[in-house]
Amino acid sequence: MTEEKQLEEPDLDPAFAERDRCRKAGIPVKIAETRRLLIRETVMEDVPALYEMRQQPGMGDYVEPMQSTLEEEMEFMKAYIRHMYAFYDFGLWTVLERKSGQVVGRAGLFPSELLEEGVELGYMIAPDRQGRGYALECGWAILDYAAEVLELAEVHVLADIRNQSSIRTVGRLGFTEGEKIQKDHVEYRHFIWRCRKAAAVEKVLKAVPEQSLF
Repeated sequence: MTEEKQLEEPDLDPAFAERDRCRKAGIPVKIAETRRLLIRETVMEDVPALYEMRQQPGMGDYVEPMQSTLEEEMEFMKAYIRHMYAFYDFGLWTVLERKSGQVVGRAGLFPSELLEEGVELGYMIAPDRQGRGYALECGWAILDYAAEVLELAEVHVLADIRNQSSIRTVGRLGFTEGEKIQKDHVEYRHFIWRCRKAAAVEKVLKAVPEQSLF
């Protein structure tokens, strides 16, 4: 093997290479398009609408707080957009209504702080768009993206036990419940979604006698 051959970079997955190209060019990657919604990477123009959405009553009850001012949030999101998507190939994305083009929420995937190497699903839908099934619609699309594009075996949700709306949604998305988790005097219900491929492999392994696996 020649020295030039040794120095060649390994071939990248073409789909990942295209996402990387878009990010370097400042083009937001489209994550999914459903019947009513478009999910794509957040751009700076989305931030004021998302910030205003989070200021509405009840919207900040079960999510991480935003920055104190819009200006600070703009600076934070500028760094988030630049680094998060490129490093993890996922993050929290903007949800838009296809018909109106309006920002109606934020949803996506993020590294868990409580589950080692775990990836969590999070979502937030604007109050005036709740009750329409948007959380389910974007949730299903994101889980499909997690399995088919990112090839994740599992996705988790840690729901505050008081957040009954979220608990109902994850149940309808097909999550199963694990053990409760507590942090800072807050109790969370732990839900797990397993990719169909991973679940199928696990089912086969369970059917094989343990001694046959070695």
